Amino acid sequence: MQAVTSTTHSSSADPFAPSAWQKESAISISTDSDSPAATGHSPAEVRELAKAVRKGQCIESVSSDESAAALKPHRRIVELDALRAMAAINLVLFHFTHVYAVKFGYTSPLGGEWPYGAYGVELFFILSGFVNSMSLLRRGKPTDFVAARLIRIVPLFLMVIGANLWITTLAPLNGQPVSTAQFLANLTLMPRVFGYECIDPVMWTLQVEMMFYFVLVTLFCKGFLKRYFVGWGSLLAASLVLCPTLDAAKASYGDTTIFAAFTAVRHLLVLDFAPLFAIGFLLYMIKTGVGPKWKNLLGIVIAAGVFHSIDHGKHNPAATVLIIGLVTMAAYGKIPVLRLKPFVTVSAISYALYLCHNNLGCALIHAFDHAGVPPLASLAIAIVFSFALALVITNRVEQPITKALRRLYAKATERARQPAAEPAV
Repeated sequence: MQAVTSTTHSSSADPFAPSAWQKESAISISTDSDSPAATGHSPAEVRELAKAVRKGQCIESVSSDESAAALKPHRRIVELDALRAMAAINLVLFHFTHVYAVKFGYTSPLGGEWPYGAYGVELFFILSGFVNSMSLLRRGKPTDFVAARLIRIVPLFLMVIGANLWITTLAPLNGQPVSTAQFLANLTLMPRVFGYECIDPVMWTLQVEMMFYFVLVTLFCKGFLKRYFVGWGSLLAASLVLCPTLDAAKASYGDTTIFAAFTAVRHLLVLDFAPLFAIGFLLYMIKTGVGPKWKNLLGIVIAAGVFHSIDHGKHNPAATVLIIGLVTMAAYGKIPVLRLKPFVTVSAISYALYLCHNNLGCALIHAFDHAGVPPLASLAIAIVFSFALALVITNRVEQPITKALRRLYAKATERARQPAAEPAV
């Protein structure tokens, strides 16, 4: 197997400087995706990008149809993208083995489960803190950052939500019909804000991601990404106080208006997961040489401590240390095995895989399992189908739509920059 090659350079550019992203070198390929749950290039494009890296070509020159300044693809660290692939594989195995067995049950024992899905989510959010901070600070314009994220996330999400209206009529998902109100709430990407559950249960993490973008842009606009110890420190303090307090008060005050108000604040500021996003941000500060390293390291320790003090023992601290170590090593290009093409390819299709695998995969497992196919074979069919479907959707649906919307946005921003014509005399 061939690996995506790369070169490493020291990176001490100030990410708050407007042109810092042009100065910073990384072990990277070009991609427009900034979220761990949403990636950019098709496998064919990845291969072309990898060839360009090996030949020492400028990455930006590879993607001629994505040259819009506002949404210009940024250099990305291959190993971080590969970690996203690992997190996606982790979640697929978790949902198809442990979650399916608990919720629906196989007709006979599967022979083993993968119960470690929580750590895939933890890895996703730390990666998100790193790469979205990198994206926003490199772009320097919140409107361009938000536009890039929405263009990448929303179109395919809406298609999948529509498809789930049919998928949820299949066994074993047909126990509770989707109401019109629940469907409309899901179209906002944040159904829990309106008191409804996600049509596909795995999509709760996407809601957290959307709220994180709001928090990150707010911190940027208020100057708290420059004074980041104040900004993130305030969020960590709020997490440490508010989350345990609300958990303790739920039994007695769960039906009160004030409890609902503080719970809304908890969700809007993503206080349950702010420590993980903060860890990712601080790792990016270390990577770019911003701030005293010892303070950034201390901040990571404090953020990890806050996270484990509010999560009710759901995560093993040793696993958190391992995840932070993996992200750090990947950021510095110290895990060359992650440059292998299979990891890069899975990373490229991970958003489609994330959106499409769970509900449809469960319906497939149920159909084959109850048709007499051995549970392990049913599981294998669902896994292969999920990856194949994600590959097709990424290449044939997601990529063309994303590129078209990017061009439309580029034209719109270009028109907005042009001065209005003076009236004829």
